[in-house]
Amino acid sequence: MEYSQLEPKNVFKYFEEISQIPRGSGNEKAISDYLVKFAKERNLEVLQDESYNVIIRKPASKGYENAKGVILQGHMDMVPEKGENSTHDFEKDPIELIVDGDNLHANDTTLGADDGIGVAMALAILDSDTIAHAPLEVLVTVSEETDLGGAQALSDKVLKGDYLINIDSEEEGIMTVGSAGGELYMAYFTPELSPTNEYKTYEFNFSGFMGGHSGVEIANPKGNMVVVMADFVENLKDSMLVDFIVGTKDNAIPRLGKVKLAIKNTNGIDELITSLKEKYSNIEGELKIIYNEIETPSEAQSIESTNKFAKYLLSLPTGVNSFTDETKTFVASSSNLAIVTKKDNGKYEVWNSMRFNKGDLMTEFKNKFNLISEEYNVEYNYSNYYPEWEYKEDSNLRALTMKLYKEMYGKEMTIDITHGGLECGVFYIKYKNLDMISIGPDISGAHTPQETLSIPSTKRVYEFTLELLKNLK
Repeated sequence: MEYSQLEPKNVFKYFEEISQIPRGSGNEKAISDYLVKFAKERNLEVLQDESYNVIIRKPASKGYENAKGVILQGHMDMVPEKGENSTHDFEKDPIELIVDGDNLHANDTTLGADDGIGVAMALAILDSDTIAHAPLEVLVTVSEETDLGGAQALSDKVLKGDYLINIDSEEEGIMTVGSAGGELYMAYFTPELSPTNEYKTYEFNFSGFMGGHSGVEIANPKGNMVVVMADFVENLKDSMLVDFIVGTKDNAIPRLGKVKLAIKNTNGIDELITSLKEKYSNIEGELKIIYNEIETPSEAQSIESTNKFAKYLLSLPTGVNSFTDETKTFVASSSNLAIVTKKDNGKYEVWNSMRFNKGDLMTEFKNKFNLISEEYNVEYNYSNYYPEWEYKEDSNLRALTMKLYKEMYGKEMTIDITHGGLECGVFYIKYKNLDMISIGPDISGAHTPQETLSIPSTKRVYEFTLELLKNLK
């Protein structure tokens, strides 16, 4: 990509530099060190904590010395997802950027605009000597995409600012002022084994669904491949499960998977595949199931245990659980049956990511999962809790942002409480007096290889951010 052809030049220059550095969640040291080097080269104060979070401070512009401090915040990690045929290695390969008209996407991988473009905007602001701003802090965290680990690990005494502008939203013209909390349900199903005499084994590959962000897209007709695969197994009453593999990230709706089954013959399988395609025809994308014979192991999961496992997966909540009101405008609680994989000890590990906008909904959810787990006699626990960001009635930052947006664009800015998890929820607990909002340019297909960033939207959001900084005096 030639960043000099895109506007704003510096924003896309830094986005291209960021894209050269592998930065999947848990692999952030290199990008963290890049940010430290950036700051030191410009003689800016920089802090890097033990988790590799980075804080860069820049003194106020002339005339803004007494203004309330402003924090620009984003995260340095990205979701590493790729297409079925991609050979991309997220541990060492740079993201290959492709300009397509007014849009920017990657070569069959996630783009990393979530939240690389927010970080690039912050760096462009730090790099300029002509942008007016109050005392400025840029906070860039790690592991946002997995468990908000960077925000969780951040000291509650390190930030100095009064206003926090999170640049991690994905729709221009929408200001996020609240977000969901969440927790991860992890269960372990122990299969019972039987010999596979007179059985043949087949591998069934499932694909065709679009996937998506398990928070902001959970109410869309995305389809969950775990459910489809469990439905398939449950309908093959006399099959013996050899393996069940699906899902890669707890915050991505699963779109690909494979099942290995020992069965006596394939009679009726093609008809079952056809009926499943019809059953899930309302899902975005088109369900594809192909199969071929493979080597048969000496034993597999017994018929009874296979049916029990399929019924257990189908009983777990996935998708929207409740809405905030009868208009179904905002999702109040949901869960994403995200990952099923067999561990070395032979047990199946199952991940289901819960989200909720109030603590009592979390309790309600947990009660459901507890009952199902006990009914099917599975081991289970909960981890990776992060708090919700509650809407504040009074917010000077929100009021000023809405006023400025109306002046610049002649229309009202939309207020949103997202069902995605934002680090603002963690900051809300650590820094009670912070006045926070979240904004960002148009990004579609986040957490999938179809992730796309709007170039014109990026320009407008960046220019709006500069005006907002100018007005926070």
